[in-house]
Amino acid sequence: MARPTERKHLVLLVALVATLVAQPLLASIGTETVELGTAAVFGIYVLVFSLLFSPGWERRGVLLLFVPAGIGRAILYALPDRLATPAVVAFHTMSIVFLGFAVVVILKDLFRSGQIRLDDVLGAVCGYILAALSWGHAYALTYWFVPTAFEIGTRVAAQLGTTAMRQTLFNYLSFTTLTSIGFNDIAPAGAPVYSLMWLETVFGQFYLAVVVAQLVGLRLAQSVRERRGHE
Repeated sequence: MARPTERKHLVLLVALVATLVAQPLLASIGTETVELGTAAVFGIYVLVFSLLFSPGWERRGVLLLFVPAGIGRAILYALPDRLATPAVVAFHTMSIVFLGFAVVVILKDLFRSGQIRLDDVLGAVCGYILAALSWGHAYALTYWFVPTAFEIGTRVAAQLGTTAMRQTLFNYLSFTTLTSIGFNDIAPAGAPVYSLMWLETVFGQFYLAVVVAQLVGLRLAQSVRERRGHE
């Protein structure tokens, strides 16, 4: 029977996909179900912390990011918008760094691995999704200070009134940018969004190229070792 650590990326991937699918649905139903989506997102942060970061300096360092992000999230829902700016900055900034660090840890483990397993492939997918979520926080933070930097369709703009839906929509923008799909319902209309979007597009292409090359290289090396072992 596989130990939990051997399928940690599978657990995280299932939780990520389930949460990202459920959150906008819950947010669109009503204020009561928004809290369920918020709790699910917090659960994702806890999973990332417990599954990806090794005990020791990694967890101690990440706690310095995780705790302010959680406090900022709580304050963000408790305060009216005009008083929430410090909490918004703390929450989004710490989330960007926290999720970005998680991507670094996934890539570090992948590049240190001597063989390719299914969970390694799933880990690369998790890293891709977490990177998109990190960029989503960057867009949300930018919108807070420079809303005119985005050109937003009328139907989409009507959904930006709540914190949960706002983050969901900027996550959506991030995924379409990272994958170079580029729908025009949310589009750049000024600085610094122009720079953020082209940087994310370059990152997305570079991530895929480097990770796929690493996975293929590991698989080829593993095949060579297996053939030599049978000789």
